[in-house]
Amino acid sequence: MARRLLAASLALWWGLAASNVWAQQTIINVPSVDQTTKGKFFALHESQIRAWDGVDYYQTTNFLTYGLTDRFELATTVYNVGSPALPISTVGLGWKTAQPILRGALPRWDVTVGAGQMLQLSMRGRGTGIWSYGQVAATVPASRTRVMVGVSDGPANLFGKHTTHLIASYEQPIDRIIPHVSLLGEWWAGTHEFGDFVPGINYHTKSWVVILGYKISNKPGSRTDGVILEFGKTF
Repeated sequence: MARRLLAASLALWWGLAASNVWAQQTIINVPSVDQTTKGKFFALHESQIRAWDGVDYYQTTNFLTYGLTDRFELATTVYNVGSPALPISTVGLGWKTAQPILRGALPRWDVTVGAGQMLQLSMRGRGTGIWSYGQVAATVPASRTRVMVGVSDGPANLFGKHTTHLIASYEQPIDRIIPHVSLLGEWWAGTHEFGDFVPGINYHTKSWVVILGYKISNKPGSRTDGVILEFGKTF
């Protein structure tokens, strides 16, 4: 099964073309039900920074997606490159889809289901693994708050250990007060390497997105909390 998934993921990647860095669209790091428009690319750079209490680190993750259709995108991500060098540095190759449901029954709720999968290739000699996830999102009509819940299953070479866990997020537009701005947050359950709550603020135009957040680890007494800064562009 793993070999078939590996072959399928590589076929998708090579079928699009050899580019530098691709990835699925995200809220911060949790996958979003937003999709890259057909024929468009979306590129994003993320920096995670900490330089206080005797802990210094700088890690980057880089994304790029291509919309094969309006509901299916191909993806590659380069995770966790920086200082200090981490054992969970990987290159991910894969896909993501999102489909609207219940449009007749709940037309104002914008209910959408999503799913994706990425083959993770370790850059630290820790082999390969498959990250899979599924989610459902809806928008509360009165407040325009979009909430998402889902399940993620990830390999040790990316998450530090094999883990199955809940994921969740919220996005609250405040553009009636500040144009193009939303408050947001995401949560990965568990004590793996992605086990964090990240609140933040998002500035999003048709072409650009800028996110500022703060990572709060689920691990008691953790010293891996830090600032997250992201810049993304659709082109």
